[in-house]
Amino acid sequence: MSAGEGLVVDREKGELRIFGGRFTAVNAQMFCDLLDALVGTTVSAVQMHSVESRLGKEDVERIRKERPQATVQEIINLLIETDLVSGVGITKVTIPENQDEPIFIETSNPSVKGTVGAAKTFGLSWWAGALSALFNRPFDIKDVVYENDRNMIKGRLVHRLVERAST
Repeated sequence: MSAGEGLVVDREKGELRIFGGRFTAVNAQMFCDLLDALVGTTVSAVQMHSVESRLGKEDVERIRKERPQATVQEIINLLIETDLVSGVGITKVTIPENQDEPIFIETSNPSVKGTVGAAKTFGLSWWAGALSALFNRPFDIKDVVYENDRNMIKGRLVHRLVERAST
C-alpha cells in the first residue's frame, strides 16, 4: 500500500486523515519537551504512555473493524505505514517465533528523540498498545535507547506479568 492510499488531506474540511483516522500535525518533540518541563520527566512519561498506548489500541480496533479479514501481518504492515505517513519515522518491527520473547521496535529518523520523559514513551507506547490489542496480551516497554550515530530510537516490548489475586 502506498502512502498516497493511506494519507488524505481534505482542504475543504481542513482534515488530515491517515488510514481513515483523523490526525493533527503537531511538533511532537516540542510537545514532549514542554510536557517534561511542566510536570517532570517521570510524570510526563507516565502520561504519554497512557495516551499513546490507548491510541495504539484504538487504531488496531479501527483497522480490525474496517478490515475484518486482515491478517496480523497485514495489520502490522498498516501500523508501520501509519508511522511512515504520519511523520513518526521509518519503523521496523521484529516479532520472534517464540511468542514469550520480546518484540523489538526500531524507528529510524524518529520525529521524537530521547530516552527520558515523554520522549521515551512517545512512539513505543503506541506500539505497546497496538500490539497489546493485536495479540490480546499486555506489553511493557523496556530498554529504550537512542542511537545518535544511526538516528534511531529502539526498544523492546515485553509481555507484562499479570499477577492473580490470591483467594
